[in-house]
Amino acid sequence: MVSDAGGRQTEHGFSLVELMVSLVLLGILLGIAIPSYRSLIAEQRIRTTMADLHSALALVRSEAVKRNRSMTLTCIDDSWTKGWRVASPVSGQPDLLNHGQTIDVAIEGKTKSVVFSASGRVSSAVTFQVSSLASEGDSKTSCLFIGLDGRVSSSKGECS
Repeated sequence: MVSDAGGRQTEHGFSLVELMVSLVLLGILLGIAIPSYRSLIAEQRIRTTMADLHSALALVRSEAVKRNRSMTLTCIDDSWTKGWRVASPVSGQPDLLNHGQTIDVAIEGKTKSVVFSASGRVSSAVTFQVSSLASEGDSKTSCLFIGLDGRVSSSKGECS
């Protein structure tokens, strides 16, 4: 207790009722925030995976042009979701790139590898669909396209 200028004693702190009201308000705010936070995390994981895959494709294409030979990006264990790798063109050397599995993200591609020729082109167009495994209700999906010229582009939503 503290005395004020008039000699009265005042108490500082919170009453039990004030504390309970604060906890109820905190619970309501958390109930509103957590679902949108999960959605944000799922969307960010998709963006990160798309950026990683895009970077890997750009690396393979540039290495093919630089080395003037075909270079291949291959999925791990027949699944793009488990990761991808770029083998070194020199035997006995470590891989140029090894990317592991991304958490709560699925990657669907019809091919098990993407081969870039020495000119930086691919023999057939390739499409990857990246979707969240964690999103509840509204599905989060993005699409990555590799054109015949070897250029990579992406868009949000289902692949057509």
